[in-house]
Amino acid sequence: MENNFTKDFWESFIATNKNFTQTCVIKDVISEDLIKKLKDAVVDGLINRFKTKDHDGFRLYFPSQGKGKENNDFVDELYKNPPFENEDIIEYCNRVFKEKFGLIVNFLERHSDYIAKELRLITEPLLETIGIPATGVDVTVFIGNYGWTPLGIHQDHKGENVLHFHLGPGEKTMYIWDQEKYKDLTGTKHNNFDIEPLLEHAEKYDFGAGDLFYMPWNKFHIGKSDDLSVGVTFWFNNPSKVKFFDRVLNTFYTNYLDVNKDVLEPQHNYLENHQTFEEFLSLLKLDEDILKGSTEAFFKYLYDEYKSSLLSNAGWQAPPQTRESEDKYDIDGYEFLLEKEIHANDPFKMIYKVDESKDTFYLFVRGSKIEMRYHPELKNIVDNLNTHKSWKVTDLLKDLETEWPIEAGLYFLSMIYNKKGIEIVGETKTVKQTEDILTEDILIEEK
Repeated sequence: MENNFTKDFWESFIATNKNFTQTCVIKDVISEDLIKKLKDAVVDGLINRFKTKDHDGFRLYFPSQGKGKENNDFVDELYKNPPFENEDIIEYCNRVFKEKFGLIVNFLERHSDYIAKELRLITEPLLETIGIPATGVDVTVFIGNYGWTPLGIHQDHKGENVLHFHLGPGEKTMYIWDQEKYKDLTGTKHNNFDIEPLLEHAEKYDFGAGDLFYMPWNKFHIGKSDDLSVGVTFWFNNPSKVKFFDRVLNTFYTNYLDVNKDVLEPQHNYLENHQTFEEFLSLLKLDEDILKGSTEAFFKYLYDEYKSSLLSNAGWQAPPQTRESEDKYDIDGYEFLLEKEIHANDPFKMIYKVDESKDTFYLFVRGSKIEMRYHPELKNIVDNLNTHKSWKVTDLLKDLETEWPIEAGLYFLSMIYNKKGIEIVGETKTVKQTEDILTEDILIEEK
């Protein structure tokens, strides 16, 4: 972890911003070494995003082509022309962009292991002090020399405070207006590109490479970046009650609704015809006891699932890309693990639940859920991995192996490895998998 970001630093930071209510700049707190590592992480994140063809939350603007107008055609070209391995982010931008541009990349933690681990460790003392936001944290990267922020003067989503790690090399200026003042000046105009007349009424914050900028969500603002720079922003997502409800309910849509697009035919005797109710229920991937329980119990089940998933990912909103999607990892090719030494990364801890009546073990790992037939030794395996120590696979599985075939334990670890819940000690590149060995009587497919 970066030594500058101690508990004492974060406590001083909270005092400076008056408990997250005031904008501030902390000068020269990001070391040159961390700046380089974060820049490298941005490159790594872009490479992985382009590799998996993930277009979600990827926005590109050219000021010459109109205010606030996204350019999706050039985005497609970028995906065909990723950064080279070890290419500096500034070198990459100079290579692919021939005019002023602005690039906004959401959920970088999903694509960069360094961001997911190290930036979360940097903020760990802060989140230990203030708590994890109800809908977690995430990272957005701003890259470019676009002049005014392509979104115009705007306000961020309610409750979503932002911490900006400025990596440079160019400097950035942020102009800020309080809600009431901005309302008096404009009638609360969002995405406002009539900027110049309002600048004399704004608070101005300048920051450069190595500086930390904080801004609460309720400020109207616009940034100005005339020279090429990179900013890594860490978002605290404190949602409204209705947004939190929606996020928890989305757990149901994502995990428990079978996507069946068959067309329903018109019905006679519409109110009394319950065939569509049977069709309705057939889409639900829920156990009978949950389906026939109380409404409160149903919502509590979804609530617990959501929180367990988020906490297993150390509060990050977005689970990482699987090794299967990034590198075509074969979960069934698990034999290579037998001679390995593995560990789970700090600050991530897996969370498990057991349903002995269904003989099922549920494991939440890096924001995803895995199921397997239950054996008490599975809990010990996870508890050992959660210490973040290194373990020889043979030692980790030896007690399970007395009752189950070794392939069952290897498959269990392979599922966790695919979700990036564990790493192989000394591994620097994708591991090649061996032949499939299935144990259908022991294993249950992951979700």
